Amino acid sequence: MNRNDDQLRQGLRGYSAQIAATHTPPPAAGIWLMAERRRRRRALERATLPLRIMQGVGLACAIAVAVWLLVDSGAHGAGLLRDVQTLGVPGAVMACGSVLLVVAGCWAMLAAERRVAR
Repeated sequence: MNRNDDQLRQGLRGYSAQIAATHTPPPAAGIWLMAERRRRRRALERATLPLRIMQGVGLACAIAVAVWLLVDSGAHGAGLLRDVQTLGVPGAVMACGSVLLVVAGCWAMLAAERRVAR
């Protein structure tokens, strides 16, 4: 062991003492709690992934059915939008309202699932 090694050792000890005095590590319980929360959140995300996928598929199907009802439904292939003259204002309002309710219901379902996951 030479003199340079001793000076280096003393310098490193002084530096580590300075860091220890100015920076304190967080408590171990806080670190463990954050790691546990992250582990549980990831487990919940993995467990609910099939449900979220099916909710997305359900939303897409609901929108597709709503569009089909408006554009191309009925015995003669005439959708609600093609028969606006015979449908009348109350029927058009009901058709648009029902489409809006389907989309709003699907959106509410997806939003509620996201709130629970947090």
